[in-house]
Amino acid sequence: MKKHTLLLILILTLAFLTSCNTLAPMLFGFREINGYDAEQCEKFYRKLPKDFAFTPLVCDEEQFRQVSNLGADSMQMKNLYQPLKIMYFHSSELVSFHVNCYCPPTLGFNLNWNYNHQFDEFPPATTVPLDGMTVTRSQMQTVFPEIKGEKGYTVLVFWTNMLHKISKSEIKTVYKNLKKFGQLETVEVYLINNDILMSKSLEEVE
Repeated sequence: MKKHTLLLILILTLAFLTSCNTLAPMLFGFREINGYDAEQCEKFYRKLPKDFAFTPLVCDEEQFRQVSNLGADSMQMKNLYQPLKIMYFHSSELVSFHVNCYCPPTLGFNLNWNYNHQFDEFPPATTVPLDGMTVTRSQMQTVFPEIKGEKGYTVLVFWTNMLHKISKSEIKTVYKNLKKFGQLETVEVYLINNDILMSKSLEEVE
């Protein structure tokens, strides 16, 4: 899948409510970025709840490509190629999958990750159909060796500073679900920043 497709998906997501309105990116919290910025990411992480235990990771272009190529067909690859996604694994099996393009926009210019009450249970009900999905935690560990997989559940959250506002609501949706069901200390959470790919995608269309 060509990288400009990612930018198109991003633009369509941001413009969902306001069509061709040039204010859409600003309203949805769009930010210009220049690659991975450790200081910016640390600033983002410091604003998350203090009792939220997670491991921060950085995803480069090759790793992002490897993740998308884990899809068994073009639709699965498209879903895995989304900039914002949440993946819940039980042992090594993918049991819940959520991506930005499935979420409707809110009046507050955000995305509603819990639009169908998926996160009202644990693990959350999957948004993306898992029929035929063969992605496993073991495969993700091959792409990201830092993933330990020592607990029953492993949660991978892909986010970007380019979509700071939506990323924050994405991560807080995960946090609130874990806290509600007493899973904050029993689940491995990895926050995977993909600013490298997002900034490269913008450069290619400039």
